[in-house]
Amino acid sequence: MRKLYYYSKTDLSFKAIGGGRVSALIASLVVISSFITMMSGYFGLDLLGLRNRRADSMARENSVLRAQLASLNHRLESFQITMKSLSASDGQLRTAVNLPVLSADEQKASVGGIAENSDFGMSAESNEALSKTLKTLDALSREATLQEESYADILRKYKDNQQLFAHIPAIDPIRGGVISDGFGVRYHPILHMRLMHEGIDVVADVGTPVYATGNGVVSYVGQRGGYGNVVEIDHGFGYSTVYGHLEKALVREGQSVKRGQVIALSGNTGLSTGPHLHYEVIKNGVHVNPSAYFFNGRQYNGAGFYSELAEK
Repeated sequence: MRKLYYYSKTDLSFKAIGGGRVSALIASLVVISSFITMMSGYFGLDLLGLRNRRADSMARENSVLRAQLASLNHRLESFQITMKSLSASDGQLRTAVNLPVLSADEQKASVGGIAENSDFGMSAESNEALSKTLKTLDALSREATLQEESYADILRKYKDNQQLFAHIPAIDPIRGGVISDGFGVRYHPILHMRLMHEGIDVVADVGTPVYATGNGVVSYVGQRGGYGNVVEIDHGFGYSTVYGHLEKALVREGQSVKRGQVIALSGNTGLSTGPHLHYEVIKNGVHVNPSAYFFNGRQYNGAGFYSELAEK
């Protein structure tokens, strides 16, 4: 066992401490340490100041955390303003693609979450700050989810609209033709009685190109009573068009066609008083006035417009 020494002022020299003294010294230190621990625990004393130092450290940490929570809440409030702006833009976009604007009830679905009085076992100030943060985060999460779903709906509707616009019969079937008979009840020039004219008649020389007025699939090619030679196109979305009194069809049934594509040559077949094209537009099974579907009137009957469409 290593010896301990002490300095003797009497002899002016170092002298070894005997085994008994060493044991007594160690025992004294143990007793003193135990006494301090016992007194601290029993009386709640902090004789060495450890508790105060821990309390000061925790107070500093709490102060920093509260400041961080306050900063976070401020940033979240800014995000809420941004989300409100996005919500307003969402309404405009939905209107633009012909979707209904989200109702107040649907928007309320993004409100809710953690209650104001949630208790996290902290000080009242810290507890309130944390509750506010979590509540705001929960509301923003709900709003973001609702916004994400709405934008997905807008994108799908936009793509559907692009298809719809391409398929709607929206141009004149004959370039530069003159409408001789309009849509509606008329006195039939051959049968000499008042009958419903379910399309329009466009005067054109035999062999004049006839154009598909929208994208679609040819659903019928052949003879049809007084209409003579006929081509019918199913455009989808509830639309179909009929082209009658043709000299010759240039497409076959089942063939896909695009707006501006030549599908036939006009003629004078069937019950006709002279060369012309009979043209019909049918929407959801009901005949409608074809003139209402001419894109921006009839001003696009120039050569460049049709040749450009035919190339697409």
